[in-house]
Amino acid sequence: MTNREYYEDARPEMLAFLEQPPKKCMEFGCSSGGFSALLKEKYGCEVWGADIDLPSVGAAKERLDKVFHGDAYEVIRELPDHQFDYLICNDIIEHLYSPERFFEEVKRCLTPDAILICSLPNVRHWKTFNRYLFLKDWKYKQSGILDYTHLRFFTKKSMKRSIRNWGFEIEKIRGIRPTKSPFFYLFCLITLGFISDMRFLQYGFRAKLK
Repeated sequence: MTNREYYEDARPEMLAFLEQPPKKCMEFGCSSGGFSALLKEKYGCEVWGADIDLPSVGAAKERLDKVFHGDAYEVIRELPDHQFDYLICNDIIEHLYSPERFFEEVKRCLTPDAILICSLPNVRHWKTFNRYLFLKDWKYKQSGILDYTHLRFFTKKSMKRSIRNWGFEIEKIRGIRPTKSPFFYLFCLITLGFISDMRFLQYGFRAKLK
């Protein structure tokens, strides 16, 4: 298997949020395991994953050390205590009906110095903003910010507040997947940068346990 095939879903932009080499990672919503596999190759760490999609789990099992199939809350019950120094949650939190419960329960599985790496979709992205403000529409889709499986929606401000409420201290936050639209940059200039947070499709975070 070539590197291109192997890391098709690797999310390499999220590597910038790691500060120290991981030893043992747990990734929820791991899909077919691309990001965790990248961590394993780059750092030689042990990587576990979980996903609710059975075909994705099958692919992830070929890449990761251990993979669970099932609901995140159920998977937590199967995890050992105080094992993981990195918790990876890329584009999974918005699918959870109770992130508060998830983080409260998963802390049992983390080391005292554990780091959370996560990405969240930005509901204030300019295209979404344009749809509900000017087109007066809020239409769910098969994928993207208005994915019909999303149960929670976040702005940059509410992301920061939520992560603190979940028991973490934010160390780094950065917008990822910026728009290339010249119309947005013109509008941003007109508003003197007030809408600069709408530039990014997602925000990435690194946070440590309080």
